[in-house]
Amino acid sequence: MYDDELSFQKDDNTKSLVTRFNQMIENDKLEYFESEEIEKIIDYFCECKDKTKIKEAFLLFEKLYPFSSQIVLKKTQVLLFFDKAKQALKQINNLPPSLDDDYLFTLSAVHSSLGHHQKAANILNKMLEVNPNNEEIISNLAGEYQHLGNYFMSNNLIEKLLRMKYKNQVYWFAYILSTELENNISRSINFIQDFIKTNPYDYDAWFYLGIAHQRNDDHLNALEAYDYAICIKEDYIHAYVNKAESLAKLGYYQNAIDCCIDTFKFREPTAELYFDIGDYYEKLDKLDKAKLYFYKSIKKDENHDSSWFALALILDLQGQHLEASYHIKKAIDIDPNCVDYLFSYAQISEKVGFIKEAEIAYQKVLDLDEFDSECWLNYSHLISEYECIYEAIALLKKAIKLNPKNADLAFRIAAYHFKSGNDDLALRFFKEALLIDYEKHQRFFDYLPSVKSNKFLLNLLIEHKK
Repeated sequence: MYDDELSFQKDDNTKSLVTRFNQMIENDKLEYFESEEIEKIIDYFCECKDKTKIKEAFLLFEKLYPFSSQIVLKKTQVLLFFDKAKQALKQINNLPPSLDDDYLFTLSAVHSSLGHHQKAANILNKMLEVNPNNEEIISNLAGEYQHLGNYFMSNNLIEKLLRMKYKNQVYWFAYILSTELENNISRSINFIQDFIKTNPYDYDAWFYLGIAHQRNDDHLNALEAYDYAICIKEDYIHAYVNKAESLAKLGYYQNAIDCCIDTFKFREPTAELYFDIGDYYEKLDKLDKAKLYFYKSIKKDENHDSSWFALALILDLQGQHLEASYHIKKAIDIDPNCVDYLFSYAQISEKVGFIKEAEIAYQKVLDLDEFDSECWLNYSHLISEYECIYEAIALLKKAIKLNPKNADLAFRIAAYHFKSGNDDLALRFFKEALLIDYEKHQRFFDYLPSVKSNKFLLNLLIEHKK
């Protein structure tokens, strides 16, 4: 049966086949292989991305089985594996139409890769008529319906799979996600509750019932479901972790911590679990405890950028700005395009007087997200304080051109014009800002309290008050 990932087991048989094939190539002596054996060899070299050996395997295939349509089908599958869907379509079109499952699966996969999801669905539906309980057909068809945005049909099919008791967590997760996309999370709750009536000891069902309740923001019922999953399977780590999340959502942070620590007796803690515990301690305002667990997380995985970032924020809050700068740079080294990291680094750099570094960081944020108004405001303020008010005005003009309906930007450029002594332009921008969002004028006065008594501003406020 076709699998678009050309999965295979590196069992002893496959290794033996590959060894025999390699020896044949080295000795330049033709040997006999079954066609299925050659396909296994091709799958192996696909996984290794060894295109030279793949070509040699196909040459052998063609020598031994020159009239086999399976060669064409296998070439199609290999082209798909290497994301060459257009060439795969040309290849499979060399074959006459067939009712063979392998042919139909491959053809549907080609159309799916090309974005022809309705064509792929049509093929799979025809196959389903012949094999109504085939797991692979149902699963693939459910995926095609998701691509088509028909989540109702997709959910019908996944429910069928689950009723057939195919033990696959991927189906449970896909089902929860798909009902959420259908804007019908209550459907999954009702289905799983009915499922549990006949399968009361299915811990996965209880676990995914908990997830469904979580997605529905019903954390009390989620906790009950997770408790049942844990009662049935005491070492169900994911149930403990999700239970901790629901406890935290309800504000029971210490209980969430205890729940995470309960997993230590079943499995060595991961960096992510240490991070979660640190996060819960931070919410309890126990910052030293939080730092301890964030450091544990980094010791477990030095590339856990969220922990470096969390530490930087705590250190900054505690006034240790240089230390914070070091930690946040570590996070940026791991994820250089994270807007949150860059923005916080810019703010921290300002505090320690690294003005050029702050400018560069703000500019990187805007390169990644030119609609980030908070960044434009901070960046322009930095320039107005350390360089020139006119450069700050020029910067905000660019921002306003990109974000013409942003009141904060209009109010801020008005403030800069007041500072530069250009009251006429200041009043013009102030008026424009009022028209966009009158209520935000208080932020303007917070930023520039010295103009609170300006009679022209007060007249504009009275004139535009609704």
